[in-house]
Amino acid sequence: MTRLELLAQRHWGPFLHLPGLAALPDPALRAADSFFGFIAEHGLADPQPADVAVWASSDGDEPTERIALLSTAMAVCIPAFVPRVAEADASLPRGKATTQAGASERETLPDRPISYDWDPIAPPSRRAPVPRSLSVHPWELPADMQTALRRMARGIPGNDVVVSPEITKRLREKLCQFAWSAQRAGLPVELSEESVCRYQEDVTARSAAGKNGLRWATVRASIEEIGRFARYIGAPVAICRMLADDLAILESRERRQKALKHAALARTGNTTLSLLDQADDLLEKAEVAATAKKRHRMRNGACILGLYTVAPLRNASAGLVFGETLFWRAEAWVVDTEIQKTLSFNPDPFVMTLAPQHGRFIDAVLLGDRPSRYLAQLRKQALDAQRPLFVLDDGTPAAPSYVPRIFKALTGNSFTTTRTMLHSGLSSMIGIAGRDMAMTACHQTSTRIAAKYETDLVATSAVARRQGVASERRAQYGLGRTLEL
Repeated sequence: MTRLELLAQRHWGPFLHLPGLAALPDPALRAADSFFGFIAEHGLADPQPADVAVWASSDGDEPTERIALLSTAMAVCIPAFVPRVAEADASLPRGKATTQAGASERETLPDRPISYDWDPIAPPSRRAPVPRSLSVHPWELPADMQTALRRMARGIPGNDVVVSPEITKRLREKLCQFAWSAQRAGLPVELSEESVCRYQEDVTARSAAGKNGLRWATVRASIEEIGRFARYIGAPVAICRMLADDLAILESRERRQKALKHAALARTGNTTLSLLDQADDLLEKAEVAATAKKRHRMRNGACILGLYTVAPLRNASAGLVFGETLFWRAEAWVVDTEIQKTLSFNPDPFVMTLAPQHGRFIDAVLLGDRPSRYLAQLRKQALDAQRPLFVLDDGTPAAPSYVPRIFKALTGNSFTTTRTMLHSGLSSMIGIAGRDMAMTACHQTSTRIAAKYETDLVATSAVARRQGVASERRAQYGLGRTLEL
């Protein structure tokens, strides 16, 4: 459209007599024309700064540039409107990272899943290696161990054992600890009965000295990785059998020991329902918070509590992205992702349609301080741009550790307890059927997990029965009755 054709439109009629109109540059004139069209489309009789901010963000151009051009045009057309444009400009997020930049930035973070064809031995390229006190550096491992780790990192099987990249990384660190223990004991850094026993002793002693005391899960995880490495390289049968026997014993001890997350939940008293109540309360309080930054953070926190307590994703899958793992389908938000428990080999599909009372937390994050009439438009923009669900108050994409960190700050529990809470709540209400429902929601298929939660359910039911019998017995003697007022 030419400049003359643009000015010939009806909505420009009231401004054609203004002396400064002819001097307006084309970009400013077109920005004002776009804004006038936006006003007409949404029926805005008195557009507010929030409306201007939505308009500025509704195109592919940089929002701050669009607002600057609009301000130039409004200084000629409607000078009294310029302060609202300035207020809208102040409300826009200021961040050095766009969605694309944020993606490249996230790729450098250490907890991002690793792809194949990487070197697990190479030292860091941009900084000096951090000194180690309880393990050796990977490049200090014996040559045969380095070779095996590099084969794992390339996805090459060994004796029918295939290792994912994330497990390769974990196994590498256990091998570095193993080598340190062997060297400290004056033993060769190789799989032998003496070196394995010494490593297990060191891991057990370190766990016992930790703030939570001896945790058999920690020791079991270490021996499990050494056993995996032994099978991969085809270690002698006697060593593999010894590691398998030790692992069986440690698993038995771990099953008998109450998991830390269960103890932590008992300490905080959190349940799925109580966290949902907390999410509702946080979202309500966000509306009256003093600053935009605080309101943004409170909405993010409410969404984390309101979403992940019913869709208990794992840490690696929690970073949802609109249009990639989070979709708007049939008037509802749908989480459609893959659970990367074992990464590339057998990712489990996870699809959950969120009920409106849970999907509203996502809407609140998208809407921010803007009027609700823009919700449909903001949904489309987020899906088209494939922006992360959670961004910081300056617009920068949140790091992968953001969701677990905020969850723990708000609840006092680790992010992994969402699955435990769901199991406890559904099992106590429905029984075995509730356990099965929780396993589906938690994308768990292992019969060992089913047996564990069934055992917990039996124990919980037994306690409830004992408490019920005791209450009935006290009632016979007139004790514990509720007073009627």
